[in-house]
Amino acid sequence: MPRIVKFDATGPIKIDPNLKVGDVPPAPNVIPWPRDDAGNLKVVSVCACGISSKFPFCDGAHKQCKTEDPACVYQYDPVTKQVVGKTP
Repeated sequence: MPRIVKFDATGPIKIDPNLKVGDVPPAPNVIPWPRDDAGNLKVVSVCACGISSKFPFCDGAHKQCKTEDPACVYQYDPVTKQVVGKTP
């Protein structure tokens, strides 16, 4: 289903498997790859709906998109994840 998503970043988000939580990243757009309690790299889900609060990672917000009509374009509030606009 199509939806309007607003991004304010001007560059990529880099996920570095060499960084651990607590390391100082070389730039603000570089984040560590998620790890489990033992320090092992975790499998992650990447957001494909565009409304995740943890973008580029999935946070489950796509569940809000479940009932979208494929013939419409949806606009979501970035904070509440509620539909604020729908056009055919």
